[in-house]
Amino acid sequence: MHGSPSPRGASARRGRSPRTSANSPAPAALPPDFSAKAPPTFTSCLTIAVEGAIPIERPDPPAPSQDIPPAPLDSKRAPRKSKTDALAALHTHAQTTLGEESLNDTINDEAGIRIQLRDGPPLAVPPILDLSSVKTPDMRPPPPKQGTRLFGLQDCPTFHPTPEQWRDPMAYIATLSDAGKRYGMCKIVPPAAWNMPFVTDTERFRFKTRLQRLNSIEASSRAKVNFLEQLYRFHKQQGNPRVSVPTINHKPLDLWLLRKEVHKLGGHDVVSRDKKWADLGRLLGYTGIPGLAAQIRSSYNRVILPYEQFCDRVRSSPALSPNKARDPQLKTHVNIQSAGSVGRHSTPTSAMDEDSPPSSPLTATSSPLSEPPDEGEAKDSNGVKSESSRPRRSARNVSQDIGARRASTANDTSTLSFAKTATTDPKSPLELHCEICLKKDQGEKMLICDGCDCGFHMFCLDPPLANIPRGQWFCHHCLFGTGGDFGFDEGEEHSLSSFQARDLEFRRLWFLSHPPQSVTANGAQSLSSAHGNDPYANRFGNMVVTEDDVEKEFWRLVQSQNETVEVEYGADVHSTTHGSGMPTLETHPLDPYSKDPWNLNNIPILPQSLLRYIKSDISGMTVPWTYVGMIFSTFCWHNEDHYTYSINYMHWGETKTWYSIPGSSAEKFEAAIKKEAPDLFEAQPDLLFQLVTLMNPQRLKEDGVDVYACNQRAGEFVVTFPKAYHAGFNHGLNFNEAVNFALPDWLPLGLDCVKRYQEHRKMPVFSHDELLLTITQQSHTIQTALWLNDSLQEMTDREMDARTRARALQMNEVLEETDRADDQYQCAVCKVFCYLSQINCTCTTKVVCIDHVDQLCKCLPANRVLRKRFSDTELQDIQAKVSERAAVPAVWRAKLKKLLDDSARPPLKTLRNLFTEGERIQYPLVELNSLRKCVAKATEWLEAANGILIRKPTRKRTRKSRGRSSTVDPALSTGIGEEIIDKPDRTLRDLDALLDEVENLGFDAPEIEHLRTIKREAEDTRRKARALLEAKAPPRDREGFVQECERLILHAQTLNVLVDEIVEVEKIVLREQLVRELEEALDDDNLTLEDVRGYMTRARACNLPAENPYMQRLEGLLRAGTNWEEKAKALLDKQQRTLEELEEFIKPRHSGMPVDPDMLTRIQDLRKKGKDFEKQAKVWLLAEPNVPKPSVQDVVRLVAEHDRDFDIPAVQDLKRTVDFAQDLEARCEAVMRGIYNPQDEPDIFHTMLQWRKYAKEHLTMFALANFETLDKQLATHFRWLEGLPWWCRQHNEAHGQPILDDVVESTRPEDDLPPNDEYFTCICTTPVRPPAHGTVSDAVQCDHCFARFHGICAANGGSCPFCDHHHWNGTIHKDRSWHFVFLPQLLLQAPDVTRNYSEEWKHLEIIVHRVDRLCGVIGQFLAFAGQQSNQRVDYIPQVRHYMRKLYKIQFNVGSNPDANFGLDLASLHRILAGQPIPVRMKKRRRPKFVFGQDVDKDWLDGTRCICRGRTNYLMNFPKIECEVCSKFYHGGCVFFPADGANSRFMCPLCCVRKNRVYPYSEVRVKHVDTKEADVFVDTKEMLDTFSKDIIYMRLPPPYTQTLFVELIRFTPGQPDNVAANGSVAGPSIPSRNGAGPSNHPPPMTLANGSSAHPRAMHPHPHPHPHPHPHSHPHSHPHSHPHSHPHPHGHHGQVHSPPALPGPYDMGHGPSTAGALIPPPPWAATSRWSSAAAAAAPPGARQMAQLPPGAEPLRSPLITTPPQASRKRKYPDDVPPGAPDERLAPAPLIRSPKRHHSSQSTPQPSMSRANPGMSPSLAMMLAQAPGDPRSPTRQPSGSGPYSRGPPGMVPPSPVAVGRAPGPEDGMPSPAGSHHSIRKVKLNYPGGGPPNSRGEEDRWGGPPPPHDGRSPPGPPPRH
Repeated sequence: MHGSPSPRGASARRGRSPRTSANSPAPAALPPDFSAKAPPTFTSCLTIAVEGAIPIERPDPPAPSQDIPPAPLDSKRAPRKSKTDALAALHTHAQTTLGEESLNDTINDEAGIRIQLRDGPPLAVPPILDLSSVKTPDMRPPPPKQGTRLFGLQDCPTFHPTPEQWRDPMAYIATLSDAGKRYGMCKIVPPAAWNMPFVTDTERFRFKTRLQRLNSIEASSRAKVNFLEQLYRFHKQQGNPRVSVPTINHKPLDLWLLRKEVHKLGGHDVVSRDKKWADLGRLLGYTGIPGLAAQIRSSYNRVILPYEQFCDRVRSSPALSPNKARDPQLKTHVNIQSAGSVGRHSTPTSAMDEDSPPSSPLTATSSPLSEPPDEGEAKDSNGVKSESSRPRRSARNVSQDIGARRASTANDTSTLSFAKTATTDPKSPLELHCEICLKKDQGEKMLICDGCDCGFHMFCLDPPLANIPRGQWFCHHCLFGTGGDFGFDEGEEHSLSSFQARDLEFRRLWFLSHPPQSVTANGAQSLSSAHGNDPYANRFGNMVVTEDDVEKEFWRLVQSQNETVEVEYGADVHSTTHGSGMPTLETHPLDPYSKDPWNLNNIPILPQSLLRYIKSDISGMTVPWTYVGMIFSTFCWHNEDHYTYSINYMHWGETKTWYSIPGSSAEKFEAAIKKEAPDLFEAQPDLLFQLVTLMNPQRLKEDGVDVYACNQRAGEFVVTFPKAYHAGFNHGLNFNEAVNFALPDWLPLGLDCVKRYQEHRKMPVFSHDELLLTITQQSHTIQTALWLNDSLQEMTDREMDARTRARALQMNEVLEETDRADDQYQCAVCKVFCYLSQINCTCTTKVVCIDHVDQLCKCLPANRVLRKRFSDTELQDIQAKVSERAAVPAVWRAKLKKLLDDSARPPLKTLRNLFTEGERIQYPLVELNSLRKCVAKATEWLEAANGILIRKPTRKRTRKSRGRSSTVDPALSTGIGEEIIDKPDRTLRDLDALLDEVENLGFDAPEIEHLRTIKREAEDTRRKARALLEAKAPPRDREGFVQECERLILHAQTLNVLVDEIVEVEKIVLREQLVRELEEALDDDNLTLEDVRGYMTRARACNLPAENPYMQRLEGLLRAGTNWEEKAKALLDKQQRTLEELEEFIKPRHSGMPVDPDMLTRIQDLRKKGKDFEKQAKVWLLAEPNVPKPSVQDVVRLVAEHDRDFDIPAVQDLKRTVDFAQDLEARCEAVMRGIYNPQDEPDIFHTMLQWRKYAKEHLTMFALANFETLDKQLATHFRWLEGLPWWCRQHNEAHGQPILDDVVESTRPEDDLPPNDEYFTCICTTPVRPPAHGTVSDAVQCDHCFARFHGICAANGGSCPFCDHHHWNGTIHKDRSWHFVFLPQLLLQAPDVTRNYSEEWKHLEIIVHRVDRLCGVIGQFLAFAGQQSNQRVDYIPQVRHYMRKLYKIQFNVGSNPDANFGLDLASLHRILAGQPIPVRMKKRRRPKFVFGQDVDKDWLDGTRCICRGRTNYLMNFPKIECEVCSKFYHGGCVFFPADGANSRFMCPLCCVRKNRVYPYSEVRVKHVDTKEADVFVDTKEMLDTFSKDIIYMRLPPPYTQTLFVELIRFTPGQPDNVAANGSVAGPSIPSRNGAGPSNHPPPMTLANGSSAHPRAMHPHPHPHPHPHPHSHPHSHPHSHPHSHPHPHGHHGQVHSPPALPGPYDMGHGPSTAGALIPPPPWAATSRWSSAAAAAAPPGARQMAQLPPGAEPLRSPLITTPPQASRKRKYPDDVPPGAPDERLAPAPLIRSPKRHHSSQSTPQPSMSRANPGMSPSLAMMLAQAPGDPRSPTRQPSGSGPYSRGPPGMVPPSPVAVGRAPGPEDGMPSPAGSHHSIRKVKLNYPGGGPPNSRGEEDRWGGPPPPHDGRSPPGPPPRH
């Protein structure tokens, strides 16, 4: 790490800001001598203004203590930064005396020409840093080719670890330690897969910077500046103000270089004596100048020599020596300097009063690259914030008010100013004393230093002063310390974005004005240096700046005397307060990189890092610091705190160049830099600790120092090694993070660093001794003890020696076993941490080490106390345990060495014990590896030996012997004859190999001798076996010979070694045994094939000769048995076998032929199974009478099992028959399920009859369940056909087609209204038109109703069908003499096969449903027109129209067997024919509006918007289409929400026209002729009242979103109370309950001219909270599925032309010429209640008032399909593609068997007993009538269409069988619950008059039902 000169955690040191106050003097004019040189310049990056950069306000210094003389509070003069300033000041001082008092002010850090890099407003920066604008690890290009570096430096090594090496950072770095230490540092490039995330919040991250002036950092440059300033100040206060810089040959003499060269040559006296002044001139660059030596000598003697003599006198003077004993109570110069020094942690205030030796001049107020401390860091252990360090010691400027600061020897009005004296100083004279004699007398002769405010007697000085000097006077301390306060000043506070902007702009401007040397004068760049392919080069315009160019420019600026460049560096940014750039477990616990070992937050605490044992976090050392660099920002030469390792990671940014000096060259480096600037180190011995000094690597190499370099780029690590010095600079903006760690090899170097800190009295960061003891407490491994032992031994010896020295002083001792705060065991003198023991005294709170016990206080030694942390015994015990632990590996090695030395063949047991002991040692032992191999090899040999020595349990395989010879010895036969014993695995050769191998292994074991014994016995056995094999025993002694062989075999088995000769002996014994067995076995007929093979195997194993007769017989049996086995296998492998083949193998076999018994058993089982199959098949084929018939499935199962194994003819015949039966069953099942598809069968029932015939003839042997069921249904079907009313027994068929045609023709829904032709008066459907001119008409006219009929039509019956009831009551005969009510029951009685496949049933279904719909329409009409108030002559055409339909149908139509609608209509017709014609009302019409948008043309983007195309910027705005008018609008113009893209939209104009509320804003309509601003058109009132005039209203100014629409034209409306002749119609007839006009709307006429029938109403309750009188009719069941969907999900389309105005329009009679009446009420979509039925004609009713914003409901049938989207005006305007005339207008209720699931028509939500059936059909079927051909008369009033109360209506289709209630939009009359009053209607000329009163005719509707289940039919009376 770099950048921090102060101890970690200590207070940061600050310098003076270069931005002086406004009254600072201007730079001094340059002397004439400098005219030949370029003028000095000053360039600061601060001149580039950037947004977000905040200047840092320096806090006021703390108030001085009362006991300490206050240091200067402020100084306008900053430290000298340029030699030019001092030279200019000296030259100017020699030429003028008027301004000599302010000459010190003219030497300021801004001397020279200030370069303003950029004028103008601050650069704008984004709040967040764009990481794509910087170089990141993701963009890492390949490194450029390395060439020769600047100064000829060599690059440090770069390592690329593998993923395996990458897992352990500490182990990997330890492997690099040797190479890294040779170079001081190394670079590590992570694997490509490793990508550490950058988690810093670049928006909130802010940091403070330090200002760096490059030419002030170099050691020789600063030494030169300090020397010139000291020289100038000395001459000035010595009374010689006219000294000037000498010039030789018009060239200024370099005084500092002159002095340096003189000292190199031996000094002034040596140079003068040896006359080397001329040589000195040549060294300075002067040649060919006469009198050069004299000029140089004269200049030296005049300017330099007096100052050197003064310095020598001060150093040699005992009075002025700083080491003189002082009174600690006196506030001396030395005490003042040391009063503010602090340790690692702040010192309590009380401790600051104690005196201490001088600390470094670089004090806490001037910090090189340090952030201010955190509040927590500036507090002591007690939480009290300590005083900050003393202000830096520097010469203090006098203010502009000179007279107020100076004393004069004469009076205050003197024009000359003099130095301060004790009498003129504002401080009390009693507080001052002489720093030399320490006396406080003679204040008038005591000078006060303008630098430190300390006093000096003029006569005590050396040389003494006679008079008070004029101007400022500085003591020798301040004079020699000039320049010692150098530090980096505070810059500004930045964000990353603002710092990036300043860096980028500074780089661009600098290199454009200072092009690299490779750029020619005209701006072109040479090819050799263009580096166009260099990925790390930067481009500024056409200029390419490489890394080498930046490095050269940096060192040029560092060494430049005339160019001062000031840059910022954000260094030592605490990650604890600003956040680490890497994820941590606290900030990103889920990020895997937060636990990564290469995360810098984790590296210090890894197990191998020693810093993990430090008890507290140390910012910058164990907690990472971050660094934000810019171009040329630098970190100076330094090594890490305590010589630790450091690791630095670049997150992103430009290159950072590093220079390193290995630790082995550290002493050479220190000597070289001290040689370069000895004055700096004389004044500041700890200068290298302050990180403020650079030295050119070239000069270091010249002095023999090894210097290396590297370029660090984004995503790379740089590791520095202990004691290595390193420095570097940045090539631009970058972000680095660094932390320290320590490995075990660091411990000796860490101790050396502590000793060096103690020598320089520098405060350490942590206690080295405490770290060692903490390690011993927390780590008890041998490895730790090994590298810790030496350091711990040194610490123990050092501590015991210190305690011995302390005890020699006879001081008291005390043991404290608890830790104190760090500052309570830190030596007040040398700053070392005395953790193990400290010396203190009761008189002070300070502690000291044993080396500085004399400086603690002046008390007696007996008063002092030696405070120990550990006792001597405890400390020595710790050391002993560690030493013992560390010695464990050595002890083990000694045991091993002794064992090997004592015996050449050590026992294996001892080796094993020693190996086990080494395994337990947790330390890698090198010898253990070899021992492990030795023991493993010996163990392996021992296992092989034990395989011979230890006999395994014998595995005996019993031989299946057919018998044994009685002559065999039982003792021998158990081992040889009966069982086969496994042979040993090891042979005699293996035994010899084991014994040979052990001779080379070098260990001893008892098993070796045992093996040798076995070898001897085996060899003896082999000799005996050979003797038996060679001997030829005679046959008579054969038995004894065999027994001898068996005994030898048993003995060989005990050896557990296989002897080859014993195997041959075994064969002899086995042959004898086999021959004995074969003598008995071969005569056995039951010998199996397995036995024969076993004998053959044994014979071959024992080498039985082939010529042996037993061997020949065995071979013959084996061949016969094998042949039989192959044939049997072939038969079993065959897929199907015949019974004959199986019989072949069952035949008796030849005598003695061996077979396989298992295979023979399988063949026998197959034969038995085949016989069973054959038997069962024959039984089923013969079909015995008393045998149960099998099912088809049973037969199929048997056939399937047969086919797997057999081929039997009887089963094959059964298979063919059952296939036919199975096919028939499948067909019958398909027919029963309704899925049978007859393809080429014109008559399916004829086909079924053929099936029945075939089955009864050929398939009687099977039980056919499906066929039998179908057969029963066929019989039922034919009986059902005969029961049809139109069944013809003569032709044996049903003649239903004519009836169907008549019904379809008469029941079209679009034909419910009467024709609009006045000539349609006949009972037929042809008009009775007047005859042509000159011809005679055959038409006749009814005398009662005046209807005209065709002659042929009148001849049928001879009377008016409209008036004569004989046409309807059965008096006049008709061919169709049945009643409709019996057809629905007949429809349901049909079996399933009829419903699915009978065309007659489909005809009946159509007839029933279409006539049922017509019943509902006529019944509704009769219920309404039956009331007296509703019996108007206008309804005569409607009555006649219905009667024509019934006349066409012929059969009686009614809701029950007693009802006859034709008779009821005839009676009603007679009543209506004699009434007068009412006044006809005009049709209501709403007013129409034409708005401005209606007359506009489409705009350029196709819109017709509210903006009317007057604003061009709306051209590309989003558009929305109105779903009504299909016009496009801008979404913003109509306030359409941006998130409503999928919502439906109706434009504001359509909402106004439809009297709806526009949901997105208020809409106001302004008439074009109205000029008043607050007057608008009330369109809602006009539409509600059908106004004929414009209605205006006044509105306040809008307070919400409002649209304004311009009304252009207006078409008046037509109110509903104006009659056709212009007179106002009478009032509406009040309702039954006395209410006003009914709220029900007029009947709605559909677009096709038909009325909305109540049966087509929507079955679901309406979603609105208040049911509207209108309901939604169903669409036709067969409507087109592709028609446009209704918003409520309906599909429907009815095509029928609307009626034209004419004599018969809307039910008017012929005499009403051209009069229009409203549609009849039965066509209305509302459900009629009794109150509605009693109300006035619907044409006179008012529209119900809707709530604001409500939308009136419309029938889905009115919605026109896409192909007919416009409203038709004329009846001929009919869209093409009308559906089939029979199916398209089919009624709502469909056949239950013709329902298609693909239809989307909604179904009623309630359950119904008969789905798809209308309520009237359900009521009819509930009556269960008898034979339809002979109906039985039933009492009246048994159905909903009975002649009951006039106001009664049929049940609503909302729910089957329930009456309409409030949920259906119908009022419920009071008192009508469960009481239905039935009144029979009376027609003129009909039955008897009604016996009940008028009020009885207004019975209420059926009671409302709860909707849970349909009620049953009404009771029958």
